[in-house]
Amino acid sequence: MSPQHSRQRPLPEQGRPLLPEIKIVLYVVFVVSLYLITALSVYLWLLIPLLLLLLRVPWRTLRAGWLPISLFLAFTFLSHKLNQHGRVLFSAGPVMLTDEGLHTGLFKVLRIFLLIAGIKILMAGEKTEALIQAMGRLFGPLERLNIPVKDFIHTMGLTLQCFPLLNAMAADIYRTEVRQAEVRGFMARIKTVSSFLIPLFTKSLQTPEMFFEDGQGHGKQG
Repeated sequence: MSPQHSRQRPLPEQGRPLLPEIKIVLYVVFVVSLYLITALSVYLWLLIPLLLLLLRVPWRTLRAGWLPISLFLAFTFLSHKLNQHGRVLFSAGPVMLTDEGLHTGLFKVLRIFLLIAGIKILMAGEKTEALIQAMGRLFGPLERLNIPVKDFIHTMGLTLQCFPLLNAMAADIYRTEVRQAEVRGFMARIKTVSSFLIPLFTKSLQTPEMFFEDGQGHGKQG
């Protein structure tokens, strides 16, 4: 065989990335598994490989939405760990920390963190539009059962696309509210954030188109 002929031989194919449909199915299985698991130790073991996978996610994707996610995790932990039954670990006035409350708080926070980490990994290598189209292909047959899958996927797609705008808007409102009200202390900041963050998320789910209009108007003003 001549060197020229061997030079024209096609290179071996590199490993192809998983199809969006396969990623979505794997994530659904992952979510179902998380809700079937009842042991905190299993969550801790799952945390190790997920953290290793997160190291491969671009920093820009990781930091997106860190403010509302961090506050939500902190609020979840505090709301579940205080004033629960069990052996008292710490007590100060009306505030009481028990072993059961600590276990429940860690369990809930880890579950939410694993769900968020999974979606970060899912969306890291795919465009939002590709995932939305894949969901349409996966769940489209349910339209035959008169389930409004297309409407749901359309609304969810707009919501996913408005998350970056939602995060920027939440950060701006947070800085303005804290500065104007001169909020001090961790719990006071959580109360301030919850006063506008929950209505903001609710509005994004009900009318996500509004955020694109606001974002375009904000961009023109800038």
